[in-house]
Formats: sequence, C-alpha cells, structure tokens
Amino acid sequence: MSNDAIDANILNLLSTCPAYVSGQQIARLQNLSRTAVWKRINRLREAGCDIDSCRNRGYRLVSLPDRLFPCLVSNGLRTTVVGRQIEYFSETDSTNSQAKLLFSRGAPDGTTVVTEHQTRGQGRLKRVWSSPVAKDLLFSILFYPRIPAAKVFYLTLLTSLAVCETLIETTGVSAGIKWPNDVYIGSRKICGILTEFSGHQDSVAWAVVGAGVNINSDPSVDPDLRDIATSLLRETGSVHPRLSLLQEILSRIDRAYQRFLAGEERHIRRDWLSHSIILGKPVLIVADAVIDEGIAEDIDDDGALLIRTDEGNTKRIVYGDLSLRIKLT
Repeated sequence: MSNDAIDANILNLLSTCPAYVSGQQIARLQNLSRTAVWKRINRLREAGCDIDSCRNRGYRLVSLPDRLFPCLVSNGLRTTVVGRQIEYFSETDSTNSQAKLLFSRGAPDGTTVVTEHQTRGQGRLKRVWSSPVAKDLLFSILFYPRIPAAKVFYLTLLTSLAVCETLIETTGVSAGIKWPNDVYIGSRKICGILTEFSGHQDSVAWAVVGAGVNINSDPSVDPDLRDIATSLLRETGSVHPRLSLLQEILSRIDRAYQRFLAGEERHIRRDWLSHSIILGKPVLIVADAVIDEGIAEDIDDDGALLIRTDEGNTKRIVYGDLSLRIKLT
C-alpha cells in the first residue's frame, strides 16, 4: 500500500471518530509500527492537517486544509475508476499535459491529475485559462474508454454535467451548460472543459478531459474577465471548500462514466439537455471562417448540435474548433 493510501486511511479513521484514536489502534488497523504511525501523523501535519495529540489518549483530527493533496482527495472518495490514482502538482504547465505524459508511462484508467496552479493553462481554441494559486479547481482525468472516436464527446458531456449538478446541489447557484463544453451562471462562464484524445476512427487509444472550475478566485477584479467570467465566490459572496467540491465532482464523473461504458448514453444525454442554456434559442456558430445561424434544437446520439436554420432545415454541427454564442433578440 502506498504512503498516500495509508495517509488517506488514517485520515478516514480520524475523521469518522470524534474522540481520540490511540496510536496503538491505528498501528494495528494499518499494520504499522507505533513509530511509523507517528511519522505518518507528522507528515499529515506538514501537509496542513490540524491533528491534536494527547498522552495516553492518542490523536484527534481537528481540521483539514483546503489543499488538493492525494491523501486528502482520497479520504472518503468512493469511486470505482476515477481518482483511484491521483497525481498532485503544486504547480505545473497544465494538467492535460501531465495526464498525457502519464499515459506514456502506463498510468491506469481514471488517473486524475490535480494542481494548485497552472503556468500554461489552456482552454479550447488555444485560449489561455488563468487561475490564481490555490483558489480554484484545476484537474484532468485520463480515460481508456474503448469507444469509437465519434463517441468521445460524451466524456465532455458527462464532465460538464457532473460540474453543473455539483454546483447546483451543493451551493444552490443556478448553473447551466453551454454546448459544447462550458458551464455558466447567468451570462458568465464558471467552468471550461478541454478534451483531447488519440486513436483511430473505430477505436480511441486514450482520452484526457481537463476542467477548470472557478471557486474562490474573483474574476471581477480583472478588467479582461469581469464581464465574461464568474466564480462561486463572486456569485455567493462566500469562500467554498475546494476539496469536498472536487470529491463530489469526481464521484459524479465516475458514476456517469460507468453508465456510459454500460451503454446508457441516452440517460447522460437526457440529463445534459435538462441543464442546457441554449436549447430553443438563436445561436451563431463560427468555425474555420464559416458562419452558421439557427435555433438550437437538440443534440444527437454523438453529441453533435442540431440547429434549425431560417430556411427550416436541420443542420448538424460537429464539436470541434468552433465558437458559439447566443444571439440577442
């Protein structure tokens, strides 16, 4: 068992017991020596965990830090695939880049990369995704879905759905999803998703889904972002615990991923459509200097957007390097 797994087990034990837990009991349950337990406790303290100790009584967890260390994320995380291996970086160029590197090293399905800060965070269309240190959620998940390339977009759908529903159900904000990959509150973006993959038309070798979710940053202080971006802090006026939000998002992605692999795409599509902010609205789509306009009516079985043109025809818009905006009427 890895040190992170041992630390997560110790934290889980302490967090489920309001009283002190003796070092002897921890040692017995984790098959460790008393000295090893003391070292693990000190390591957790160095990571920011407030753990009280009392002679002849043991250890008691007082509080956890708002950091995304693997042992903290794993503590209480109940997933089958997503997040079973977590790679943490205090700073990195981008979590998607690290996830692709981990693929080359044989990392398993569902490996999750988290960071406190990205120096070269990137959204779709090569746009920069900026975030201050230790304020937001920045993570990527490596998948081996064994699906045709046409179905990869479902990974974007289920991720945006997981983020949207987590924000709604844990904070009460009115979040919605804008095809193809963004989560909005009102007219401002709170989450962007970037999906990359490699493989052939009939078989995907790997896919990486990266997400940036604005939690405790405040885009309103940036003149370039104040009109187009928002965060939970900006919307609610309160600081939110990133750790529990990440755990909930990963759990929802994991459940949706299992449903996807089981062939339940229609359920994911139905739930996604229920949170769409563009259905029934006039939209303008620009891709490779080609402009399409129409009323957004649906998405098909592969996640392509279906719009009704002014001539009354249905046009299929495939996810890719495009820009979509809702037309003001």
